[in-house]
Amino acid sequence: MIKKIPWLTLAMVAGVGLSAGIALSYLQNRPADPRTVDGLLWPDPPLLDPITLIDQHGAPFTLEQLRGRWSMLFFGFTHCPDVCPLTLDILSRAHAELATHPAYNGRGQVIFVSVDPERDSPALLADYVGHFDPAFIGVTAPLDSLQALTRKLGVFFQKTALNGSDYSVDHTAAIFFIDPALRFVSVMMPPLDVATVVKRFDAISTFIDTTL
Repeated sequence: MIKKIPWLTLAMVAGVGLSAGIALSYLQNRPADPRTVDGLLWPDPPLLDPITLIDQHGAPFTLEQLRGRWSMLFFGFTHCPDVCPLTLDILSRAHAELATHPAYNGRGQVIFVSVDPERDSPALLADYVGHFDPAFIGVTAPLDSLQALTRKLGVFFQKTALNGSDYSVDHTAAIFFIDPALRFVSVMMPPLDVATVVKRFDAISTFIDTTL
């Protein structure tokens, strides 16, 4: 003989199941704990101040070229013998891997900021960044305009005399992540590699997209 289950018991079981389902859905979709996102500057990431730079085509480059996009910035100079080309090569391969990432596809960009405006003309920047990826953006500006950006991000750069009138430039060799709301959300220090850059971007963009 099959016993009838009281309707109240059924309702209680259904209610428990529904509550468990809601709780599971919340746990699966809630934003990650920012403390678990490596390198994330949170909860108050610095907001970029207005900038006035010149890109590799000689056109003005302002915050409008960053707004609504994910940007990875690297500071260096075209005469750099090792760190700059190595880092830009890593960024080139990371940029290619991220092409199918839902947050990066169509709104991700790599920007090379020259801290050697004395030698790095727009034409030279165009040739240089184009060697790594035609989509890369190269920018520079007179020192006072550059410093408005470098001070905000904590970027160091300084000319170092070599033989005769030749010189090099010591500089911070890190990758800086700027989100679509113009916030400085992460900095990635050396040593760098493609997999780590891609992983960092994925973690940060996923956190921010699920938090907003």
